[in-house]
Amino acid sequence: MKRVLIYTHEFLPFLGGLAATSFKLAKGLGNAGLEVTVLAPTYSTNDRKLDDDFNFKVVRMGKLARNHGIPSPIKETKGFFSLQKTLSEMMFDVIIFITREAHIAGGLLPEFPFKVIVRVAGYEATGYLLGKKPLSRLLALPMKRLYMKAHKIISPSNSTRELLENARIPKEKIRVIYNGITSDMLVRNPKHVTVEKLRKKFNIHSDDKVILTVGRLVPGKGQDTVIRALSQVLKEYDSFKYVIVGEGGYEQRLKSLADKEGIKSKIIFVGPISHNEVVNFYDLCDLFIMPNRIIKEKENIEGLPNVVLEAASRGKPVITGAAGGAKEVIQHGKSGYVVDGENLDSIAAYILDLLNNADKSLAFGTHARQRIEENFTEEKMIDEYLRVFDM
Repeated sequence: MKRVLIYTHEFLPFLGGLAATSFKLAKGLGNAGLEVTVLAPTYSTNDRKLDDDFNFKVVRMGKLARNHGIPSPIKETKGFFSLQKTLSEMMFDVIIFITREAHIAGGLLPEFPFKVIVRVAGYEATGYLLGKKPLSRLLALPMKRLYMKAHKIISPSNSTRELLENARIPKEKIRVIYNGITSDMLVRNPKHVTVEKLRKKFNIHSDDKVILTVGRLVPGKGQDTVIRALSQVLKEYDSFKYVIVGEGGYEQRLKSLADKEGIKSKIIFVGPISHNEVVNFYDLCDLFIMPNRIIKEKENIEGLPNVVLEAASRGKPVITGAAGGAKEVIQHGKSGYVVDGENLDSIAAYILDLLNNADKSLAFGTHARQRIEENFTEEKMIDEYLRVFDM
């Protein structure tokens, strides 16, 4: 039986794409008969109770290792010593490194007596390997060392693969494995009573169309461009609410922008929602939108947002940004629209098109769901990882 360590700085109960990916991998590989251990941060005193229900072991590194809220290099230092301690106590055949902090800590190891698999997002490529900031270039050195020692580097999209190749990572090392949607997300029937309760809770009228974004409140996700575009939409269509699920440092600026644009009454800030409950918001919405874009000063880009896959799996039409890998999921003019995340006129026009054309929205959503069922399932993702282990 192969012994696998998944080393990540984002994990449950933290809400985020990499946390979800880390959990799906651990659960899926465990179900496939592998002996899986996860090395992850501590979030609260309830973590142990959560961990007891998993089909794999979790070793918590402490709160200093958390991906958000603690400045570098504390996270990397804590991660490095936690990784060394874990390796001194247990033997592994394969280690999967997830998140930039894990890449840096792993690159500092003196030797690699195990098969190295590295899951790389767009941020590692643009912000570090191809970054221009002195500190980022310094941190990229151990990352690059780990990548060059890796058996395989897993890219979540062809977009990220191209960035890695631009950073002179050998193409034979790179394998594209798309994120996968859980079967529950695909087969679970909408809870109509729960959805109706949400409409009442947030004072969404029966004739209001619901536009939804799920994600951290940061510039790259594009909630601000949606708000600006909706001020144009409002001139032609006023029966809508824009629901924003998530938290982040950009929240107050978004609220101020909504006030400035004169559409404050149309926007609902929900805050963070657990993964088990967020499906109800997908079922609530008529249209999902995330016009993600590259933030040059942050040197960041989306790899492949899980929320785009999730919304599509619930049969919703999706408007997404051309930057990153979401365009590999959403087929423009068939399952949604792929837009320049900075082009307000295009974003507004596509929103209006879908709000005004119920039949088109339904057809787009149906096609989006079919795409997920055929190409982006958790089972397919796990099978691809197992093939990499056996190569």
